[in-house]
Amino acid sequence: MQSVANRSNRDWCPALSRILLRVCVFFDTSRSTSHHEFVVMPTTAIIGGGFSGTLAAVNLARFATSPQRVVIVNSGRPFGRGTAYGTTRGEHLLNVAARNMSAFPDQPTHFFEWLRSRSEFDAIDDHTLREMFIPRRIFGDYIRGMATHYLGTADPRSHVQCEVVEDSAVDVIPRGVEPGSNQGGVVMLENGEPIEAESVLLATGNQPPAGLPGAKKLANDRRYCGNPWKDWHANLPGEDQHIVILGTGLTAVDVIVTLRNKGWNGKVTAISRNGMLPQRHFRGIEWPHAVPDDGQTRSLKELVKLIRSDCERLRGVSQNPAIAVDKLRGRTQQLWKALSLEERQLFLKKYSADWNVIRHRIAGPIHDAITDALDCGQLTITPATIESLASGEHGIEIQMVERDGSSKQIEGDLVINCTGPKSRFSDSALPLYRNLFERGLARPDDMDMGIAVTEDFTVLGKDDLPTPFLHAIGPILKGTLWESIAVPELRQQAYLVAQSILHQEPVVVSSLDTTEYCI
Repeated sequence: MQSVANRSNRDWCPALSRILLRVCVFFDTSRSTSHHEFVVMPTTAIIGGGFSGTLAAVNLARFATSPQRVVIVNSGRPFGRGTAYGTTRGEHLLNVAARNMSAFPDQPTHFFEWLRSRSEFDAIDDHTLREMFIPRRIFGDYIRGMATHYLGTADPRSHVQCEVVEDSAVDVIPRGVEPGSNQGGVVMLENGEPIEAESVLLATGNQPPAGLPGAKKLANDRRYCGNPWKDWHANLPGEDQHIVILGTGLTAVDVIVTLRNKGWNGKVTAISRNGMLPQRHFRGIEWPHAVPDDGQTRSLKELVKLIRSDCERLRGVSQNPAIAVDKLRGRTQQLWKALSLEERQLFLKKYSADWNVIRHRIAGPIHDAITDALDCGQLTITPATIESLASGEHGIEIQMVERDGSSKQIEGDLVINCTGPKSRFSDSALPLYRNLFERGLARPDDMDMGIAVTEDFTVLGKDDLPTPFLHAIGPILKGTLWESIAVPELRQQAYLVAQSILHQEPVVVSSLDTTEYCI
Protein backbone atom coordinates (compact mmCIF):
# COMPACT_ATOMS: atom_id res chain seq x y z
CA MET A 1 0.00 0.00 0.00
CA GLN A 2 1.19 3.41 -0.84
CA SER A 3 0.63 6.47 1.31
CA VAL A 4 -0.45 9.71 -0.28
CA ALA A 5 1.30 11.78 2.39
CA ASN A 6 4.06 12.80 -0.03
CA ARG A 7 1.83 14.00 -2.86
CA SER A 8 2.76 17.61 -2.18
CA ASN A 9 6.32 16.79 -3.23
CA ARG A 10 5.31 15.97 -6.77
CA ASP A 11 6.35 18.40 -9.44
CA TRP A 12 2.88 18.98 -10.85
CA CYS A 13 0.16 21.16 -9.43
CA PRO A 14 -2.23 19.66 -6.81
CA ALA A 15 -5.26 20.01 -9.06
CA LEU A 16 -3.63 18.02 -11.86
CA SER A 17 -2.38 15.51 -9.30
CA ARG A 18 -5.93 14.81 -8.13
CA ILE A 19 -7.12 14.36 -11.69
CA LEU A 20 -4.32 11.95 -12.54
CA LEU A 21 -5.01 9.92 -9.41
CA ARG A 22 -8.57 9.42 -10.60
CA VAL A 23 -7.71 8.40 -14.15
CA CYS A 24 -5.96 5.18 -15.01
CA VAL A 25 -4.60 4.30 -18.46
CA PHE A 26 -5.06 0.67 -19.44
CA PHE A 27 -3.94 -1.16 -22.57
CA ASP A 28 -6.54 -3.74 -23.54
CA THR A 29 -4.50 -6.73 -24.74
CA SER A 30 -7.63 -8.57 -25.85
CA ARG A 31 -7.98 -6.17 -28.81
CA SER A 32 -5.71 -5.98 -31.83
CA THR A 33 -5.39 -2.21 -31.56
CA SER A 34 -2.53 -0.02 -30.46
CA HIS A 35 -4.52 2.75 -28.81
CA HIS A 36 -4.82 3.23 -25.04
CA GLU A 37 -8.18 3.09 -23.33
CA PHE A 38 -8.78 5.82 -20.74
CA VAL A 39 -10.95 4.71 -17.83
CA VAL A 40 -12.19 7.05 -15.10
CA MET A 41 -11.47 5.40 -11.75
CA PRO A 42 -14.22 5.98 -9.16
CA THR A 43 -12.92 6.83 -5.71
CA THR A 44 -14.26 5.60 -2.38
CA ALA A 45 -13.02 7.46 0.70
CA ILE A 46 -13.27 5.41 3.89
CA ILE A 47 -13.07 7.45 7.08
CA GLY A 48 -11.73 5.06 9.69
CA GLY A 49 -8.94 2.48 9.40
CA GLY A 50 -10.05 0.09 12.12
CA PHE A 51 -11.79 -3.26 11.73
CA SER A 52 -14.93 -1.99 9.94
CA GLY A 53 -13.18 0.39 7.55
CA THR A 54 -10.41 -2.06 6.70
CA LEU A 55 -12.85 -4.90 6.01
CA ALA A 56 -15.00 -2.62 3.83
CA ALA A 57 -11.91 -1.79 1.74
CA VAL A 58 -10.96 -5.47 1.54
CA ASN A 59 -14.44 -6.36 0.30
CA LEU A 60 -14.29 -3.59 -2.30
CA ALA A 61 -11.11 -5.24 -3.54
CA ARG A 62 -12.71 -8.68 -3.47
CA PHE A 63 -15.80 -7.70 -5.47
CA ALA A 64 -14.64 -4.90 -7.79
CA THR A 65 -14.86 -5.87 -11.47
CA SER A 66 -13.62 -2.54 -12.80
CA PRO A 67 -10.88 -0.08 -11.74
CA GLN A 68 -11.51 1.49 -8.33
CA ARG A 69 -9.53 3.80 -6.08
CA VAL A 70 -9.88 3.44 -2.32
CA VAL A 71 -8.48 5.99 0.12
CA ILE A 72 -8.56 5.07 3.81
CA VAL A 73 -8.27 7.93 6.30
CA ASN A 74 -6.80 6.52 9.50
CA SER A 75 -6.27 8.53 12.65
CA GLY A 76 -4.73 7.76 16.02
CA ARG A 77 -4.93 3.97 15.92
CA PRO A 78 -2.86 1.27 14.20
CA PHE A 79 -4.21 0.84 10.67
CA GLY A 80 -6.12 -2.41 10.25
CA ARG A 81 -6.21 -3.08 13.97
CA GLY A 82 -8.18 -0.24 15.51
CA THR A 83 -8.45 0.11 19.27
CA ALA A 84 -9.48 -3.38 20.35
CA TYR A 85 -7.03 -5.28 18.14
CA GLY A 86 -4.23 -2.74 18.45
CA THR A 87 -3.33 -4.02 21.92
CA THR A 88 0.13 -5.52 22.32
CA ARG A 89 -0.78 -7.36 25.52
CA GLY A 90 -0.91 -11.14 25.20
CA GLU A 91 -3.36 -11.48 28.12
CA HIS A 92 -6.05 -9.53 26.21
CA LEU A 93 -8.15 -12.28 24.64
CA LEU A 94 -10.97 -12.24 22.11
CA ASN A 95 -14.46 -12.45 23.57
CA VAL A 96 -15.56 -14.83 20.79
CA ALA A 97 -14.27 -18.33 20.05
CA ALA A 98 -11.96 -18.66 17.03
CA ARG A 99 -14.52 -20.58 14.98
CA ASN A 100 -16.76 -17.52 14.72
CA MET A 101 -14.12 -14.86 14.04
CA SER A 102 -13.73 -15.08 10.28
CA ALA A 103 -13.43 -11.69 8.58
CA PHE A 104 -15.71 -12.92 5.79
CA PRO A 105 -19.32 -14.06 6.27
CA ASP A 106 -19.12 -16.07 3.04
CA GLN A 107 -16.00 -17.93 4.29
CA PRO A 108 -16.85 -18.90 7.90
CA THR A 109 -13.66 -20.94 8.51
CA HIS A 110 -11.27 -18.31 7.16
CA PHE A 111 -9.80 -17.23 10.52
CA PHE A 112 -9.44 -20.82 11.69
CA GLU A 113 -7.57 -21.74 8.50
CA TRP A 114 -5.34 -18.66 8.92
CA LEU A 115 -4.51 -19.75 12.48
CA ARG A 116 -3.38 -23.06 11.05
CA SER A 117 -0.63 -21.15 9.21
CA ARG A 118 0.95 -20.05 12.52
CA SER A 119 3.50 -22.34 14.13
CA GLU A 120 2.43 -21.66 17.72
CA PHE A 121 -0.84 -23.54 17.06
CA ASP A 122 0.69 -26.57 15.32
CA ALA A 123 0.38 -28.83 18.36
CA ILE A 124 -3.28 -27.95 18.99
CA ASP A 125 -5.93 -30.20 17.48
CA ASP A 126 -8.64 -28.73 15.24
CA HIS A 127 -11.49 -29.00 17.75
CA THR A 128 -9.54 -27.32 20.54
CA LEU A 129 -8.30 -24.55 18.25
CA ARG A 130 -11.82 -23.77 17.04
CA GLU A 131 -12.95 -23.26 20.63
CA MET A 132 -9.97 -21.17 21.75
CA PHE A 133 -10.16 -17.49 22.66
CA ILE A 134 -7.15 -16.17 20.78
CA PRO A 135 -5.12 -13.12 21.93
CA ARG A 136 -6.53 -9.98 20.34
CA ARG A 137 -3.12 -8.90 19.08
CA ILE A 138 -3.04 -12.06 16.93
CA PHE A 139 -6.44 -11.19 15.51
CA GLY A 140 -4.97 -7.76 14.74
CA ASP A 141 -2.23 -9.54 12.79
CA TYR A 142 -4.95 -11.37 10.88
CA ILE A 143 -6.81 -8.20 9.87
CA ARG A 144 -3.62 -6.36 8.96
CA GLY A 145 -2.58 -9.40 6.92
CA MET A 146 -5.89 -9.32 5.03
CA ALA A 147 -5.29 -5.65 4.26
CA THR A 148 -1.78 -6.34 2.99
CA HIS A 149 -3.00 -9.20 0.81
CA TYR A 150 -6.09 -7.61 -0.73
CA LEU A 151 -5.11 -3.94 -0.78
CA GLY A 152 -1.50 -4.32 -1.80
CA THR A 153 0.04 -4.56 -5.25
CA ALA A 154 1.11 -8.23 -5.25
CA ASP A 155 -1.93 -9.50 -7.17
CA PRO A 156 -1.95 -8.12 -10.75
CA ARG A 157 -5.60 -9.14 -11.09
CA SER A 158 -6.75 -6.60 -8.50
CA HIS A 159 -8.84 -3.73 -9.80
CA VAL A 160 -8.31 -1.62 -6.68
CA GLN A 161 -5.65 1.02 -6.06
CA CYS A 162 -5.53 1.63 -2.31
CA GLU A 163 -3.94 4.44 -0.33
CA VAL A 164 -3.80 4.99 3.43
CA VAL A 165 -3.69 8.57 4.70
CA GLU A 166 -2.70 9.12 8.33
CA ASP A 167 -4.86 12.13 9.11
CA SER A 168 -8.21 13.16 10.59
CA ALA A 169 -11.30 13.87 8.49
CA VAL A 170 -13.02 17.00 9.74
CA ASP A 171 -15.72 17.62 7.12
CA VAL A 172 -17.37 16.31 3.96
CA ILE A 173 -18.49 18.82 1.34
CA PRO A 174 -21.00 17.59 -1.28
CA ARG A 175 -20.03 18.23 -4.89
CA GLY A 176 -23.64 18.48 -6.06
CA VAL A 177 -25.65 21.63 -5.38
CA GLU A 178 -29.07 19.97 -5.36
CA PRO A 179 -30.24 18.20 -2.16
CA GLY A 180 -29.97 14.45 -2.57
CA SER A 181 -27.71 14.70 -5.62
CA ASN A 182 -25.26 11.85 -6.13
CA GLN A 183 -22.18 13.63 -7.42
CA GLY A 184 -19.96 12.56 -4.57
CA GLY A 185 -18.20 14.67 -2.02
CA VAL A 186 -14.89 16.11 -0.91
CA VAL A 187 -13.41 14.84 2.36
CA MET A 188 -11.62 17.65 4.15
CA LEU A 189 -8.63 16.62 6.25
CA GLU A 190 -7.13 18.30 9.28
CA ASN A 191 -3.67 18.52 7.72
CA GLY A 192 -3.61 17.00 4.24
CA GLU A 193 -5.09 17.71 0.84
CA PRO A 194 -8.84 17.21 0.28
CA ILE A 195 -9.96 13.86 -1.12
CA GLU A 196 -12.52 13.94 -3.91
CA ALA A 197 -14.67 10.83 -3.93
CA GLU A 198 -17.73 9.40 -5.59
CA SER A 199 -18.55 7.50 -2.37
CA VAL A 200 -17.69 8.24 1.26
CA LEU A 201 -17.98 5.62 4.01
CA LEU A 202 -18.12 6.57 7.69
CA ALA A 203 -16.43 3.79 9.68
CA THR A 204 -15.16 5.83 12.60
CA GLY A 205 -15.96 3.34 15.35
CA ASN A 206 -16.88 4.47 18.84
CA GLN A 207 -16.70 8.05 20.01
CA PRO A 208 -14.06 8.98 22.59
CA PRO A 209 -15.11 8.55 26.24
CA ALA A 210 -17.48 11.11 27.67
CA GLY A 211 -15.77 13.58 29.97
CA LEU A 212 -16.36 13.12 33.69
CA PRO A 213 -16.95 16.18 35.91
CA GLY A 214 -13.57 17.63 36.83
CA ALA A 215 -11.57 15.41 34.44
CA LYS A 216 -10.41 18.30 32.23
CA LYS A 217 -8.44 19.76 35.12
CA LEU A 218 -6.61 16.44 35.48
CA ALA A 219 -5.33 16.35 31.91
CA ASN A 220 -1.72 16.91 33.02
CA ASP A 221 -1.92 14.93 36.27
CA ARG A 222 0.03 11.66 35.91
CA ARG A 223 -2.20 10.07 38.52
CA TYR A 224 -5.20 10.20 36.15
CA CYS A 225 -5.49 8.24 32.90
CA GLY A 226 -8.38 9.37 30.70
CA ASN A 227 -7.51 6.88 27.97
CA PRO A 228 -7.15 3.26 29.14
CA TRP A 229 -5.43 2.34 25.84
CA LYS A 230 -2.41 4.47 26.67
CA ASP A 231 0.68 2.99 28.33
CA TRP A 232 -0.62 3.62 31.86
CA HIS A 233 1.03 0.45 33.18
CA ALA A 234 4.54 1.77 32.53
CA ASN A 235 4.50 3.77 35.80
CA LEU A 236 2.42 1.82 38.30
CA PRO A 237 2.17 3.04 41.89
CA GLY A 238 3.63 0.95 44.67
CA GLU A 239 1.74 -2.10 45.87
CA ASP A 240 0.92 -0.31 49.11
CA GLN A 241 -1.11 2.17 47.10
CA HIS A 242 -4.60 2.16 45.57
CA ILE A 243 -5.77 2.00 41.93
CA VAL A 244 -9.33 3.06 41.11
CA ILE A 245 -10.98 1.97 37.87
CA LEU A 246 -14.00 3.95 36.70
CA GLY A 247 -16.28 1.36 35.05
CA THR A 248 -16.77 -2.40 35.30
CA GLY A 249 -17.18 -3.36 31.63
CA LEU A 250 -14.88 -5.08 29.17
CA THR A 251 -12.24 -2.32 29.24
CA ALA A 252 -12.09 -2.42 33.03
CA VAL A 253 -11.62 -6.19 32.79
CA ASP A 254 -8.64 -5.60 30.45
CA VAL A 255 -7.04 -3.31 33.05
CA ILE A 256 -7.54 -5.76 35.92
CA VAL A 257 -6.13 -8.67 33.92
CA THR A 258 -3.09 -6.62 32.90
CA LEU A 259 -2.41 -5.63 36.52
CA ARG A 260 -2.46 -9.28 37.57
CA ASN A 261 -0.36 -10.34 34.59
CA LYS A 262 2.28 -7.79 35.60
CA GLY A 263 2.24 -9.15 39.15
CA TRP A 264 0.88 -5.96 40.73
CA ASN A 265 -0.74 -6.99 44.03
CA GLY A 266 -2.05 -3.72 45.39
CA LYS A 267 -5.70 -2.84 46.09
CA VAL A 268 -8.08 -2.12 43.20
CA THR A 269 -11.55 -0.58 43.39
CA ALA A 270 -13.83 -0.59 40.35
CA ILE A 271 -16.82 1.77 40.36
CA SER A 272 -19.89 1.69 38.11
CA ARG A 273 -23.58 2.53 38.38
CA ASN A 274 -24.68 -1.12 38.15
CA GLY A 275 -21.66 -2.72 39.80
CA MET A 276 -21.86 -5.70 37.43
CA LEU A 277 -18.96 -7.46 35.72
CA PRO A 278 -19.22 -9.36 32.41
CA GLN A 279 -20.21 -13.01 32.70
CA ARG A 280 -18.25 -16.07 31.63
CA HIS A 281 -18.69 -17.96 28.36
CA PHE A 282 -20.06 -21.47 28.74
CA ARG A 283 -21.10 -24.54 26.80
CA GLY A 284 -24.82 -24.67 26.07
CA ILE A 285 -27.29 -27.20 24.73
CA GLU A 286 -29.67 -27.50 21.81
CA TRP A 287 -32.62 -25.24 22.68
CA PRO A 288 -35.60 -23.74 20.81
CA HIS A 289 -35.96 -20.00 20.26
CA ALA A 290 -37.79 -18.13 23.00
CA VAL A 291 -39.46 -15.84 20.46
CA PRO A 292 -41.28 -17.72 17.67
CA ASP A 293 -40.20 -16.69 14.18
CA ASP A 294 -43.78 -16.37 12.96
CA GLY A 295 -43.65 -12.93 11.37
CA GLN A 296 -45.58 -11.26 14.21
CA THR A 297 -44.45 -7.95 15.66
CA ARG A 298 -44.18 -8.11 19.43
CA SER A 299 -44.03 -5.33 21.96
CA LEU A 300 -41.20 -4.98 24.44
CA LYS A 301 -43.53 -6.17 27.19
CA GLU A 302 -44.32 -9.34 25.23
CA LEU A 303 -40.65 -9.97 24.45
CA VAL A 304 -39.65 -9.57 28.10
CA LYS A 305 -42.36 -12.03 29.16
CA LEU A 306 -41.28 -14.62 26.57
CA ILE A 307 -37.58 -14.35 27.43
CA ARG A 308 -38.16 -14.47 31.18
CA SER A 309 -40.34 -17.57 30.79
CA ASP A 310 -37.61 -19.15 28.68
CA CYS A 311 -35.00 -18.34 31.33
CA GLU A 312 -37.13 -20.08 33.96
CA ARG A 313 -37.43 -23.18 31.77
CA LEU A 314 -33.65 -23.24 31.34
CA ARG A 315 -33.10 -22.96 35.09
CA GLY A 316 -35.57 -25.80 35.52
CA VAL A 317 -33.28 -28.12 33.55
CA SER A 318 -30.12 -26.79 35.27
CA GLN A 319 -28.97 -24.76 32.24
CA ASN A 320 -27.63 -21.23 32.02
CA PRO A 321 -30.50 -18.80 31.22
CA ALA A 322 -28.12 -16.81 29.03
CA ILE A 323 -28.90 -19.39 26.32
CA ALA A 324 -32.21 -17.56 25.83
CA VAL A 325 -30.33 -14.37 24.96
CA ASP A 326 -27.81 -16.17 22.75
CA LYS A 327 -30.57 -17.76 20.70
CA LEU A 328 -31.84 -14.28 19.79
CA ARG A 329 -28.46 -13.27 18.32
CA GLY A 330 -29.42 -13.66 14.66
CA ARG A 331 -32.72 -11.82 15.13
CA THR A 332 -31.85 -9.09 17.63
CA GLN A 333 -31.58 -6.37 14.98
CA GLN A 334 -34.96 -7.31 13.53
CA LEU A 335 -36.62 -7.29 16.96
CA TRP A 336 -34.97 -3.98 17.89
CA LYS A 337 -36.10 -2.21 14.72
CA ALA A 338 -39.69 -3.38 15.31
CA LEU A 339 -39.82 -1.64 18.73
CA SER A 340 -41.20 1.86 19.07
CA LEU A 341 -38.89 4.69 20.10
CA GLU A 342 -40.46 4.71 23.57
CA GLU A 343 -39.88 0.96 23.92
CA ARG A 344 -36.24 1.27 22.91
CA GLN A 345 -35.74 4.03 25.45
CA LEU A 346 -37.39 1.92 28.14
CA PHE A 347 -35.15 -1.01 27.26
CA LEU A 348 -32.04 1.16 27.69
CA LYS A 349 -33.24 2.42 31.05
CA LYS A 350 -34.56 -0.83 32.52
CA TYR A 351 -32.94 -3.82 30.82
CA SER A 352 -29.76 -2.87 28.92
CA ALA A 353 -27.34 -3.26 31.86
CA ASP A 354 -28.44 -6.86 32.44
CA TRP A 355 -28.49 -7.55 28.70
CA ASN A 356 -24.93 -6.29 28.23
CA VAL A 357 -23.31 -8.39 30.95
CA ILE A 358 -25.11 -11.49 29.64
CA ARG A 359 -24.48 -10.85 25.94
CA HIS A 360 -20.92 -9.56 26.02
CA ARG A 361 -19.26 -12.34 27.96
CA ILE A 362 -15.59 -13.03 28.54
CA ALA A 363 -13.27 -16.00 28.02
CA GLY A 364 -12.83 -18.53 30.81
CA PRO A 365 -9.21 -17.61 31.68
CA ILE A 366 -10.15 -13.93 31.91
CA HIS A 367 -13.13 -14.67 34.14
CA ASP A 368 -10.94 -16.87 36.35
CA ALA A 369 -8.45 -14.02 36.83
CA ILE A 370 -11.22 -11.59 37.80
CA THR A 371 -12.77 -14.13 40.19
CA ASP A 372 -9.39 -14.75 41.85
CA ALA A 373 -8.90 -11.00 42.31
CA LEU A 374 -12.30 -10.77 44.03
CA ASP A 375 -11.80 -13.87 46.15
CA CYS A 376 -8.42 -12.80 47.51
CA GLY A 377 -9.69 -9.33 48.35
CA GLN A 378 -7.51 -7.48 45.86
CA LEU A 379 -10.51 -6.26 43.85
CA THR A 380 -13.57 -4.49 45.26
CA ILE A 381 -16.62 -3.62 43.16
CA THR A 382 -18.54 -0.51 44.24
CA PRO A 383 -21.97 0.28 42.75
CA ALA A 384 -22.13 4.08 42.68
CA THR A 385 -22.53 7.13 40.46
CA ILE A 386 -19.43 9.28 40.02
CA GLU A 387 -20.16 12.89 40.93
CA SER A 388 -16.77 14.53 40.40
CA LEU A 389 -13.02 14.09 40.18
CA ALA A 390 -10.44 16.40 41.72
CA SER A 391 -6.72 16.54 42.34
CA GLY A 392 -5.89 16.00 46.00
CA GLU A 393 -2.67 16.28 47.94
CA HIS A 394 -2.11 12.53 48.06
CA GLY A 395 -4.17 11.27 45.12
CA ILE A 396 -7.16 11.80 42.86
CA GLU A 397 -10.29 12.44 44.92
CA ILE A 398 -13.46 10.73 43.67
CA GLN A 399 -16.80 11.97 44.92
CA MET A 400 -19.61 9.46 44.38
CA VAL A 401 -23.17 8.64 45.39
CA GLU A 402 -23.91 5.07 46.42
CA ARG A 403 -27.11 3.16 45.73
CA ASP A 404 -28.67 4.13 49.07
CA GLY A 405 -28.20 7.81 48.20
CA SER A 406 -25.32 8.42 50.56
CA SER A 407 -22.30 10.43 49.43
CA LYS A 408 -18.84 8.98 49.72
CA GLN A 409 -15.32 10.06 48.78
CA ILE A 410 -12.41 7.76 48.04
CA GLU A 411 -8.91 8.51 46.84
CA GLY A 412 -6.87 6.76 44.17
CA ASP A 413 -3.12 6.90 43.65
CA LEU A 414 -3.89 6.04 40.02
CA VAL A 415 -7.35 6.51 38.50
CA ILE A 416 -8.16 4.98 35.09
CA ASN A 417 -11.26 6.01 33.14
CA CYS A 418 -12.87 2.86 31.68
CA THR A 419 -16.42 4.23 31.44
CA GLY A 420 -16.61 3.49 27.72
CA PRO A 421 -17.38 5.64 24.70
CA LYS A 422 -19.66 8.63 24.73
CA SER A 423 -23.09 7.54 23.53
CA ARG A 424 -24.84 10.81 22.58
CA PHE A 425 -24.16 12.01 19.04
CA SER A 426 -26.15 15.25 18.85
CA ASP A 427 -23.46 17.00 20.92
CA SER A 428 -20.53 15.02 19.53
CA ALA A 429 -17.12 16.55 20.18
CA LEU A 430 -15.86 15.29 16.79
CA PRO A 431 -15.67 18.09 14.18
CA LEU A 432 -16.59 15.63 11.40
CA TYR A 433 -20.01 14.87 12.84
CA ARG A 434 -20.70 18.42 13.94
CA ASN A 435 -20.10 19.57 10.37
CA LEU A 436 -22.12 16.74 8.80
CA PHE A 437 -25.09 17.60 11.01
CA GLU A 438 -24.75 21.33 10.30
CA ARG A 439 -24.66 20.72 6.54
CA GLY A 440 -27.70 18.47 6.74
CA LEU A 441 -25.82 15.55 5.19
CA ALA A 442 -26.39 13.39 8.26
CA ARG A 443 -28.45 13.36 11.41
CA PRO A 444 -28.32 11.45 14.70
CA ASP A 445 -30.56 8.40 14.84
CA ASP A 446 -33.77 8.62 16.84
CA MET A 447 -32.04 7.19 19.92
CA ASP A 448 -29.20 9.75 19.60
CA MET A 449 -26.73 6.86 19.82
CA GLY A 450 -25.26 7.12 16.33
CA ILE A 451 -26.03 7.96 12.69
CA ALA A 452 -29.39 7.41 10.98
CA VAL A 453 -29.14 5.17 7.90
CA THR A 454 -31.33 3.32 5.42
CA GLU A 455 -31.44 -0.47 5.05
CA ASP A 456 -28.49 -0.36 2.62
CA PHE A 457 -26.36 1.80 5.00
CA THR A 458 -26.96 5.07 3.11
CA VAL A 459 -26.82 7.99 5.55
CA LEU A 460 -30.01 9.93 6.19
CA GLY A 461 -29.72 13.70 6.37
CA LYS A 462 -32.00 16.68 6.82
CA ASP A 463 -35.74 15.92 6.47
CA ASP A 464 -34.81 12.21 6.33
CA LEU A 465 -33.51 12.58 2.78
CA PRO A 466 -30.76 10.07 1.91
CA THR A 467 -27.31 11.43 1.11
CA PRO A 468 -26.62 9.02 -1.78
CA PHE A 469 -22.81 9.19 -1.75
CA LEU A 470 -22.51 8.84 2.05
CA HIS A 471 -22.63 5.47 3.86
CA ALA A 472 -22.01 4.36 7.44
CA ILE A 473 -21.25 1.09 9.23
CA GLY A 474 -20.01 -0.06 12.61
CA PRO A 475 -20.74 0.99 16.20
CA ILE A 476 -22.22 4.29 14.97
CA LEU A 477 -25.26 2.25 13.91
CA LYS A 478 -25.95 0.98 17.42
CA GLY A 479 -29.04 3.14 17.89
CA THR A 480 -30.49 1.83 14.61
CA LEU A 481 -29.51 -1.84 14.94
CA TRP A 482 -28.54 -2.32 18.62
CA GLU A 483 -26.28 -5.27 17.68
CA SER A 484 -23.53 -3.41 15.83
CA ILE A 485 -20.28 -3.75 17.74
CA ALA A 486 -19.16 -7.39 17.41
CA VAL A 487 -17.34 -9.12 14.55
CA PRO A 488 -20.26 -11.31 13.34
CA GLU A 489 -22.35 -8.18 12.69
CA LEU A 490 -19.54 -5.89 11.52
CA ARG A 491 -18.19 -8.34 8.94
CA GLN A 492 -21.69 -8.63 7.45
CA GLN A 493 -22.00 -4.84 7.25
CA ALA A 494 -18.58 -4.47 5.59
CA TYR A 495 -19.52 -7.20 3.12
CA LEU A 496 -22.88 -5.64 2.19
CA VAL A 497 -21.81 -1.99 2.08
CA ALA A 498 -19.03 -2.83 -0.40
CA GLN A 499 -21.60 -4.35 -2.73
CA SER A 500 -23.83 -1.29 -2.28
CA ILE A 501 -20.99 1.12 -3.12
CA LEU A 502 -20.14 -0.96 -6.20
CA HIS A 503 -23.83 -0.90 -7.23
CA GLN A 504 -23.99 -4.68 -7.13
CA GLU A 505 -26.99 -6.73 -6.14
CA PRO A 506 -26.41 -7.50 -2.45
CA VAL A 507 -25.66 -11.13 -1.66
CA VAL A 508 -26.81 -11.79 1.90
CA VAL A 509 -25.02 -14.61 3.69
CA SER A 510 -27.05 -16.14 6.50
CA SER A 511 -25.31 -16.89 9.77
CA LEU A 512 -25.52 -20.53 10.80
CA ASP A 513 -27.31 -21.24 14.05
CA THR A 514 -25.07 -22.82 16.64
CA THR A 515 -25.64 -25.05 19.64
CA GLU A 516 -22.27 -24.07 21.10
CA TYR A 517 -22.99 -20.79 22.77
CA CYS A 518 -19.47 -19.39 22.97
CA ILE A 519 -20.47 -16.53 20.68
